[in-house]
Amino acid sequence: MRHRSTERPPAKADIDRIVREGAAVDDESRFRQFVRRMQKAFFLDVKNRSLPARKRLVEQYRKDGLVLFLGAGVSSGSGIPNWPELADKLLLKSGVKSTDLNAVKKALPSYITQFELVGELLGTRRRLVEEIYRGLYARMECRPQLMEIPRKYEEQRGWHGWGNVFKALQANKTLKAVGDLLIDSDSAEIRRNPQIHAVLTFNADNLLEIYCAAKAGGKRILTLVDRASVGEHPDETPVYHLHGTLDGRGENFLRRFPAAVPPGELQEITDDLLPDLIFRESEYYETIANPASFVNHTPQSFLRRLNALFIGTSLEDLNMRRWLYDSFRERVRHRIKYLREFYMKKYPEAEYEAELESRRHFWLRPEIERNKDGRPWRVPKKHVERVMRNLGVQVIWCKDYDDMRSCIYEVQMLGRNAEFGRRAAEFPN
Repeated sequence: MRHRSTERPPAKADIDRIVREGAAVDDESRFRQFVRRMQKAFFLDVKNRSLPARKRLVEQYRKDGLVLFLGAGVSSGSGIPNWPELADKLLLKSGVKSTDLNAVKKALPSYITQFELVGELLGTRRRLVEEIYRGLYARMECRPQLMEIPRKYEEQRGWHGWGNVFKALQANKTLKAVGDLLIDSDSAEIRRNPQIHAVLTFNADNLLEIYCAAKAGGKRILTLVDRASVGEHPDETPVYHLHGTLDGRGENFLRRFPAAVPPGELQEITDDLLPDLIFRESEYYETIANPASFVNHTPQSFLRRLNALFIGTSLEDLNMRRWLYDSFRERVRHRIKYLREFYMKKYPEAEYEAELESRRHFWLRPEIERNKDGRPWRVPKKHVERVMRNLGVQVIWCKDYDDMRSCIYEVQMLGRNAEFGRRAAEFPN
């Protein structure tokens, strides 16, 4: 039977003050249950002091773990282009004249529509996949080291060249920070970090997987989950590439045929053997826009159940914002019902508190961004926060990208929980 309280619920002014300044001694007696809820939501620490967003993230990670959502900013330091840069490259490669490029982009502003045009102009799906691969990895300086990695997994364990691959990928400081967070190096042996439940990314490259394998000396720390029938491995963190993936070595669509196989007996690589990518508009409607698809329901499931940290993404993707909104409003509705049932007295601010407690996702965002020409501009923080809170996201402002990486390491170091997942469940008294 659900416990009910005769305690007076807080007013909006009380909620704002306690979250902003911490709970006074008087608040601990008047609003004991509310203060307890703010502790459990990590707006207050165990001494009822207010927790800033950065420390709240650390505490959420320590207690419940995180799901990582990664964008192009994680791979850009390795020379991987973002969506606008890749679209420009492929449009020009497919035959669009440089003098017509701006007009085409204005007429077809959506990236998936631009990729649809590229696919139509190139003619075949194989040519499109090949050009996407070249566009992704053409400027990657560490490609020679990656191409030396043995093809067979059995040969990768103990391979002497991992040190060179690891050193080359470390040049990308953001990739290094995220990769280090995924590995628990403090245990007796290198293993996955159990406090990271999963990684979801819109990036099509697999540099993160290679970085973790290189740091672990060839041991598989991450596992690629690209369809609903792939099960999660208990010793490996699942990585979901929402737009598909192209191996940095071309491994999942290029074949190097052994001399022992006669040319006449070689298997032809038809379109159905190419990797499943979601770049074109037609591919988008069949997957992400399809409510029943694996790519659609997987992110929604994670956002409903777990706390998320967004790194290296602008969060402009409408699907991601839709998933955030749906999961946030569902949580708010159930939280309002609980609060109204909990208090015997009327609680006019039940929705206000429910929305506050339901903001449990975090977004690392630099205060200063740069235009294409390199000129800096300051992000209007208050306006961004006002919009993102309606999606259940708390923005963590970082001075610059170095500070953003420092925040990732703070999460890793200060929030480490050696007993994560091993303790008995806690139930309210």
